[in-house]
Amino acid sequence: MTEAVSVTGILLADRLQNVVDVLQLNADPKDPGAVSPQSSRRKRGFDPSDRSGVPKLSLFSDRDGVLRWGYLPAVRGPASRRARRAIRRQIGAKAIHEVDIKDTPPNEVLAKIAELDDYLTPKRGLRRIRNGQIEPGNCDGIAVNGPALLLVHGTFSKSDMFQDELGAIAEGRALLGRVEQKYNGNVFAFDHPTLSVSPWINALDLEEALANITGEIDVICHSRGGLVVAWWLRNARPNVKNVVFVASPLQGTSLASPAHLRSALDYFANVAAAVQTVAGVASTFAPFLTAVQGLAAIVSGILHAAAGTPLADAAVVIVPGLAGQSRVSNNFEIDRLTREKWMSPATFHAVMSNFQPSGDASVWQFWKFFQNPKDRLLGWGASAIFDDSNDLVVDTLSMTKTYRKPAARDPESIDSVCDFGVSKTVHHTHYFRQPQTVSFLTRQLKL
Repeated sequence: MTEAVSVTGILLADRLQNVVDVLQLNADPKDPGAVSPQSSRRKRGFDPSDRSGVPKLSLFSDRDGVLRWGYLPAVRGPASRRARRAIRRQIGAKAIHEVDIKDTPPNEVLAKIAELDDYLTPKRGLRRIRNGQIEPGNCDGIAVNGPALLLVHGTFSKSDMFQDELGAIAEGRALLGRVEQKYNGNVFAFDHPTLSVSPWINALDLEEALANITGEIDVICHSRGGLVVAWWLRNARPNVKNVVFVASPLQGTSLASPAHLRSALDYFANVAAAVQTVAGVASTFAPFLTAVQGLAAIVSGILHAAAGTPLADAAVVIVPGLAGQSRVSNNFEIDRLTREKWMSPATFHAVMSNFQPSGDASVWQFWKFFQNPKDRLLGWGASAIFDDSNDLVVDTLSMTKTYRKPAARDPESIDSVCDFGVSKTVHHTHYFRQPQTVSFLTRQLKL
């Protein structure tokens, strides 16, 4: 590894360990429940009296500095010890982070994912923003006759992201002040779980929360939050005036494809390592890191068992929040969402970027390994995630299509676009720190 990547790895390892402690992911080797009965039966040489080892989740760095998760089965006698050593050799590098974990039985995965959602987004429903701060109380069903502004966050996130990211620059702070003035204090954020339920279920909750807001509504949504809003708008909501989709996977993201789940977990770890160095520990980084560690711990055993089998598809399906935004031809949710124009008469805007980091930016060296391998082989065992332009998380082509146009003569579904083009700096986690994004929001919402 290069020196820069080594430093990044050390920082990441420390922060991952903090996540392990907070989420209480460490398993006690002496705990009889550390290894599930299914795992016990699978292990050759299993000795019930030998409690010296439990499964391990490790984060390795390969020779190219690319981070990869490894699942090391429980040590149960000489046979499984040899298997674990073989896995380490196959991965080919010393772990920078390792934690003893409990095997998650398949029938408990969704419950564990819901617990992770509870930690990532502890408050739920509609919350009012006053004086640049999000109030703690829930205001679902609040009656509003005048204009209102709605903010909807993305995956791994919560509404605090908006105030933190916009508050990081002078232009963003000024914007927060102007929106409260224009909307007479009727500025709301919608907090929702992003892993345990699909976006269309979040949309049902959103409709209930906003049922008594009868005035005009403008919306700013980020990432997966755009899918939540899209489902909400598909069949109704005539009082929505403007919607700004910021990097929203309106036709899904390749990162959530079932075939890419194992590679996506590796990719998330690399993104977390890079973002902490480039952008500091921003509000988007801390929950992102927590979700990466938590998801890897929950599904690692299943992915290990499903290696090379169709069960890999099942593994992503049991993370409904990812499955609902998968950019694959047989995603029936996205198909239903985009096959016809939405009934809402709102004006749609989009913010997008094609992130292509500089070749001399060492923290982004992993990026090329997850792009389309046109001229090389992915010799270290990962599959390419993106085969076209993207902003690090969402395919660029997916950000501006609210429906699949049946004919070339049909008008574009997005009315105006803030396009950063090919950018070395603007990626998915910090659009709201860009003055250009703030300027676009100001114009489209007439602030």
